[in-house]
Amino acid sequence: MTTLDNAPALGDLGFPTAVSCYAPNLDMHRPTARPFGLTEQSMYLYGGWRDETGALHIVERKFCGPMTGGLWLMNTKSGKVTLAPESLNTVRGEVKREYSDSEHHLHGSLLGKAGGAPEEGLDYRLTPGAMHWREGTVMELSGNLVGPGIQIGSLDHELPFFYTSELYKISGTVLGEQVDGFVFLDHGYWPHGADWKEWHIFNRQQLSWTAWAAEFENGDVEWGQVCFGRDGFNFVAVANADGPVVLDATCRPGIDPDPDDWAARLGYQATDGRTWIFELEPGGQMSPFTAARWGGYRAQAGRVLRHGEDRPVKVAFGWGETFMERIRDAGVSPVDALLT
Repeated sequence: MTTLDNAPALGDLGFPTAVSCYAPNLDMHRPTARPFGLTEQSMYLYGGWRDETGALHIVERKFCGPMTGGLWLMNTKSGKVTLAPESLNTVRGEVKREYSDSEHHLHGSLLGKAGGAPEEGLDYRLTPGAMHWREGTVMELSGNLVGPGIQIGSLDHELPFFYTSELYKISGTVLGEQVDGFVFLDHGYWPHGADWKEWHIFNRQQLSWTAWAAEFENGDVEWGQVCFGRDGFNFVAVANADGPVVLDATCRPGIDPDPDDWAARLGYQATDGRTWIFELEPGGQMSPFTAARWGGYRAQAGRVLRHGEDRPVKVAFGWGETFMERIRDAGVSPVDALLT
């Protein structure tokens, strides 16, 4: 056997990942956009907020083309994350999409019209720098863009991946309660034909990925996408209203699992030693959402702050994803090992 027999195939670069900020505009949100020649496979609206009682609310809606599977609306009012029954009456199936130079509008309840399903109407509007999102009587949110977006690209000839994320600071009403928090608007791009849960990032490369945002009492907002994974799929990308805070295509990881294999703490350390820590919300194990997925996936809600952060927090939210068996196989150390 020669050395060349073990060489990677042409275009196999081990999934090196690059991160950067970008200036958002409406055109990039059109489904006809083709970054690096890739097609949009998924669009996500998700986030978290607090109501006046202090309860955490968590939301997610996924679009694949004009199709959507409904709204995941969860909260911790019972002391643990549970699915709000009102979620079952939100729009599923095909929605109408309208795109112009001034507004993107996704709306309607086509399945409800056809079959008489008791669906709450969806009305989502994106304008330059602003978002309005209404789910019938269930919730109504409005907010503004916070700073630049974050873009993530993983280079591979056969399995390329590109991802964009923007943060909107929102307020409004959910289930009759006044809320204050965040919504992320994300797009995922890869070769057509595979759903996210069928794609290699979900099925192999990702060990832990967390999206998060924090608003401080002084009005500052910091947010990020942080991930540690296999091969070259790692990044610490953090921004604020003025621009990037750190953009690092490496990540030194840490994890403290709880007795049931949820992540009580996660650590994401950049090359310069700055470390962001996810801490699990009491009762923040997202069991309903997790049960609808496979492959060892777990989602947990909490908050993320930079280690040593001393600014008082007004509202914070983090959506942490883990694959615990992969993390154990990789021998990831406890979080405190990052901080010594």
